[in-house]
Amino acid sequence: MFAITTKAKIAAGIAAGALTLGAAGAYAAANANSTLPVVTKSTTLTGANGATITLSTVTASPKAFPTTAFKNKGQCIAWFATNKDYAPQTNASTISKNFHGKLMSSIQSFCAKDSTTTTATTDGTETPDTTQSAEPSTDSSASTDGQSGASHGHAYGHGKHAHQTD
Repeated sequence: MFAITTKAKIAAGIAAGALTLGAAGAYAAANANSTLPVVTKSTTLTGANGATITLSTVTASPKAFPTTAFKNKGQCIAWFATNKDYAPQTNASTISKNFHGKLMSSIQSFCAKDSTTTTATTDGTETPDTTQSAEPSTDSSASTDGQSGASHGHAYGHGKHAHQTD
């Protein structure tokens, strides 16, 4: 037997890394066009409140759109975020792999119409959260050693001995 030297260990590590990078490069070369096929070029979804949107599908069997209205716009957007079966409508046979971000920006008005909360209050009043306590919150972790309330003794000269005058 022979002893494995540090040079042999380093050489083995470099060879393993090169093999990994080579495999990643081969995958990237095979998928260089960065596109996905469009299965259906035109699918119209109708929300519970009658709002419609025409999209394309990128999967053979897309998840069915819910028939009940979402409670708010965020729930609708979250549904599209987790179910990546739909894409912005296109006439092309392929779509860019970054279609999901474009979809998220294109469904904003549809999701606003398909929720039960369609308008926001504009009079400056805030509707309290029913799960929120009426008691004011107190921060028990605040420093009480004579420092100002804005400083907690962290870096950048904000500690209690940061500025000394002569």
